[in-house]
Amino acid sequence: MIVWRGKGLLVVLALFIGGAVSNLAIYVLHFNATNRVHGFLMGIMFSLFTAATNYLLTKKFVSDEVRYLIDEETGQRIAYRDSSSFMFIPNRYWTWIFLGLSLIPLLVSFIN
Repeated sequence: MIVWRGKGLLVVLALFIGGAVSNLAIYVLHFNATNRVHGFLMGIMFSLFTAATNYLLTKKFVSDEVRYLIDEETGQRIAYRDSSSFMFIPNRYWTWIFLGLSLIPLLVSFIN
């Protein structure tokens, strides 16, 4: 089950855009998936393009500013932030997750 809050589906959009851009780059560079080095570079490019796309979408659409609301009865100030998340993880952390996933092809290349 996919769970999101607010603008959390921007993470999925970043995943699709990053995949499309990396596939375009792979096509332009004439990479061969059976080549070990090309497979490594394809995994790195996919993760980096996805992380960059998620970073840009988060900066553009998810606000970092804190808004304060005032309760009329008590006069208490309440801090309100954009709490957009995907799978219970805030959007801004997904950039680091995608960057961390770019280490997997590096580790796999050392194992093989």
